[in-house]
Amino acid sequence: MSAPPPPTPAGPPPKKGKGKKSTDPTDASKQIAAKIAQLELDAAGEKDQEAEVDREVKKANRELSHMLSTMDPSLSRLEAVQKKYTELLAEMKRTEREHNKAKKRADQLQKEKDKGITDLNKATQAKDKLEKIARDFTKENKKLKEENGTLKDIDTRKRRELEERLERMVLDVEDVIRSREDPKPQTVNVEQDELFRQKFKSFVDQYELRELQFHSLLRTKDLEIQYQMARFEEQRKAQELESSRSNQLTRQVSTFSQTETELRSQLNIYVEKFKQQVEDTLNNSNDLFLTFRKEMEEMSKKTKRLEKENQTLTRKQDATNRNILEMAEERTRTQKEMADLRKKNENLEKLCRGMQAQGRGQVPTTDLDADDEGTESEYEYDDEDEDGSGEGEYDEDTEEEAIEVRPRPFGPVPPPPPPPSAMPNGKVNGPANRQANGQVNGIKH
Repeated sequence: MSAPPPPTPAGPPPKKGKGKKSTDPTDASKQIAAKIAQLELDAAGEKDQEAEVDREVKKANRELSHMLSTMDPSLSRLEAVQKKYTELLAEMKRTEREHNKAKKRADQLQKEKDKGITDLNKATQAKDKLEKIARDFTKENKKLKEENGTLKDIDTRKRRELEERLERMVLDVEDVIRSREDPKPQTVNVEQDELFRQKFKSFVDQYELRELQFHSLLRTKDLEIQYQMARFEEQRKAQELESSRSNQLTRQVSTFSQTETELRSQLNIYVEKFKQQVEDTLNNSNDLFLTFRKEMEEMSKKTKRLEKENQTLTRKQDATNRNILEMAEERTRTQKEMADLRKKNENLEKLCRGMQAQGRGQVPTTDLDADDEGTESEYEYDDEDEDGSGEGEYDEDTEEEAIEVRPRPFGPVPPPPPPPSAMPNGKVNGPANRQANGQVNGIKH
């Protein structure tokens, strides 16, 4: 239920004369009575609005209580409360949108109202300015009229003086003429006649010039009066136009004020209704919210427990991964050691086969001892070399020694040496002899 619109404010009283008239006591009492009536109507409208809101709230509570009483299971009641809450939430959102739209509309109307008030103030200022100009024109016109009257009086007085002087001059001339017509002889003064004639001529010329000056002055004043009257008429038309525009803006401002009041009253009704319904719904669904809160607390506790278990399992998984990595590294080292041992085993097998093959031949004891010594040194060298190769190391010094000291290869037993007489130093199967013959243990190289 919207409040009745406020009465249209009366326009500003017209200004008359030079000053502003004081407010009439009867008009002031009428305005006060109208304001009191408006306030009473507003209070009655607010009471009606509050009563309507209370009726709607009670009706909604009765409907909700009746709907809940007809439902037996508590779950269906909770679903009904939830559905009602959803409907109220949707209605709240719609009311918020309508509230925002009404607020935007009210702001727009307020801006238009402010603009109208500004235009009204400008029009009022222009009106005051035009009235001031009109008063100035009136003063100036009055002043011109007074000056014109003064000039007319001066002109009349001057004319009268000239007429009197002319009459005197005419009388003098008539006297002169009569004196000339008199038969009595009179002495004539020629110089006086000439002087009189010049003065009379100068008076006539001055009179004509004065007449021309007065005519030109009167014409100038008439033109000024016409110009000022034209300006006054133009300013009067502009003042009437601004007054009509000011009245139109005043009507627009009053219309905007009424619309704003109605929109604000509707907005207040919607807000109060929405607040009451939301409060009632929240009070009715308090148990449901408490249940949800308990479930949320239980879920939070369960989540914390699961997080702790997850952290424990994560730590165990990290330890297992580290153990797996260590086992993989140990397996790699073991495989490498097995490969080295396998290579050493193969080298030892080769050495054993060579020794077995060498042991099948028959060699003299002295030569066999010398050969055995060389063989043992060579075996030791070969073992060291095999160990070094098994460890995957590379030594340049060892490589050079291997090139300089040529090891004795394995093979069949060499043939018997020549007789001692043929040997210069008595050595048999020495290194020099083997190099000279190009044979080592019966194998040509």
